[in-house]
Amino acid sequence: MEKPPRVAVKLACARCQRRKIKCDGQVPKCGNCQTAGVECADGDSARFGPVRDLHRAKIRRLQQRVHDLEAIIRARCPDVELPGDDQDLDLSVLDVQAPAPAASETPPAPITISAPAAPLLPPAHGLLAHEIGLVSLGSTQDARYIGPSSGYFLARLMLASGSGDLPAPTALPAGLVECLQGPAPLPPSDRAAQLSAAFFDVLHPQYPILHEPAFAGMLTRAAAPDADHADSFRVFMVLALGAIVLSQRHRVRLPAEGYCLAALEHLDAVNVENSLAGLQCLLLLMLFTMHCPNMRANLWYLDYQCIASVLDLGLQRDVRTGSPLDQALRTRLFWVVMTLDRRIATMMGRPIGLRDEACDLRLPSCDPIALHLFKLTKLNSELKYVANSVVRDTPRWAYPAVINILDWQADLLTRLDTWDLAIPDTNQYHLQVCRLRGLELRMVCLRPSPAIPTPTTQATRACHAAARQALGVFGELYRGGLLVHGWDTFYSVTLSIITLLYCVKVVPALATPAALGDDLAAGLRVLGAVAEHWIGAKRCRDILEEVGQALVVWLGGQQHALPVDDALLPSLPGDFFGGLGMDDSFTEQLMMGDAGDMDAMMRSLFDDFIPADYEV
Repeated sequence: MEKPPRVAVKLACARCQRRKIKCDGQVPKCGNCQTAGVECADGDSARFGPVRDLHRAKIRRLQQRVHDLEAIIRARCPDVELPGDDQDLDLSVLDVQAPAPAASETPPAPITISAPAAPLLPPAHGLLAHEIGLVSLGSTQDARYIGPSSGYFLARLMLASGSGDLPAPTALPAGLVECLQGPAPLPPSDRAAQLSAAFFDVLHPQYPILHEPAFAGMLTRAAAPDADHADSFRVFMVLALGAIVLSQRHRVRLPAEGYCLAALEHLDAVNVENSLAGLQCLLLLMLFTMHCPNMRANLWYLDYQCIASVLDLGLQRDVRTGSPLDQALRTRLFWVVMTLDRRIATMMGRPIGLRDEACDLRLPSCDPIALHLFKLTKLNSELKYVANSVVRDTPRWAYPAVINILDWQADLLTRLDTWDLAIPDTNQYHLQVCRLRGLELRMVCLRPSPAIPTPTTQATRACHAAARQALGVFGELYRGGLLVHGWDTFYSVTLSIITLLYCVKVVPALATPAALGDDLAAGLRVLGAVAEHWIGAKRCRDILEEVGQALVVWLGGQQHALPVDDALLPSLPGDFFGGLGMDDSFTEQLMMGDAGDMDAMMRSLFDDFIPADYEV
């Protein structure tokens, strides 16, 4: 007589095992843990690693998302009847002992308010640092290109397993600027002086677009009924930017969008194509777009409109015409456009719009902070040319090719060190801003790129240190009430956290679980503050928290591993995940996740940067 097959019995949770009591095996909490109101952890989690924690975290996050969506429906559609909370949901159909689903399996599509277009990303089959990323940003839009220097590769590598169930952002109302108050009138002179002072103290030293004494005259004339349209536009945009700074720093509600709408009423009458005043207007509009979450202009299009104006006006050449003031303004505007172009192109991973060799790179006489950032722009250009060129064959008409790419990398890092030591000591805020800009470029230089797809272990260590320093600087600015929550802040904090996680995954000896948890918590606190202004930051924070916590758990399992010897690991192998002792199912889930997960992550990051509604 054959014995009946043995039925696999699920292990009790860790708490029930310790107390030696019967566990009913319910998820996400067993009955005993639910009654006690404590966390429920699987007893066999040591055998299955962080996969089990991911399942439980996913269930909790799904439940929270359902709760949030129901709250939105109740608020916006009160006529829709929703069933009451079901506390007796049968989750036993979820086999928590089953392995993680393969990437080829298609998860059930979540119900969203506005579904995105199908992602065009193939599953990742290797460490291609120059992999092309096409990210869908709207249901009626073609996918947009996000290239190497944006950190897209690291995000795809680290986040492919997480948060594909996050809904796409709700479609925003049509309109260039979302504002409930309408155009705001010119404020009293004392209030206008306060707002303009905030702009000139915080933003103008980085982007010297205007001449401050000349602006004082514009502000005086702006109240006249026959005021010049270009003057009125610039005055209202400065007020809008000052209101943004004060609103975010002091957590007060100022009509920044209203001032912007008042400025836009004058835009049609401004000669934006071939006048210095028109270029100033475009640059102020770019800055407002970077700092206001409710602005629906396309910053990439504005960037190229400014480049076109630079070329039309001949600002790229050292033409000695006009007054000394006019000459100085031409040079400053040229460098502001160059700086913004390099910064935007680096963040989006796209080619720079105006090559250095086509310009007379003379430096202006201006604020020492701006001058120092302009010098960093030259290094940014070189980094884009060398590290992020997809085609490695140097054409005959180009400059000589870099023979030893690692020597070039070391030389660039040395020049970044020299630049960092020479930062002007003007005030604490701008000192930290300069440090952050240098650390951002350092991370781009040290991360995988088309030129260096497998960085050395020493480079990964240096990249990890730069990411930690950047998060530390953001934390100092946040605690000091000095942080300005622009889109570039959102991007930089997110990529710093991704870079931190990536480096620890590659070289586990870089951090202990406690240290990684502290660094992750510090970054997530800043990202949570940014989420008060940029809706995509909350989704990014949720994803990064889930992946980071799983990595902390995984890192704890590496405590008894031998320390990594730099001499034995001169560079990272192509299949470095196989050598880290990771569970196969977790590796597969991390590396080969659904491309839609990555699409959701990058949409959260870039949706406000490249809005699908309007392209200006």
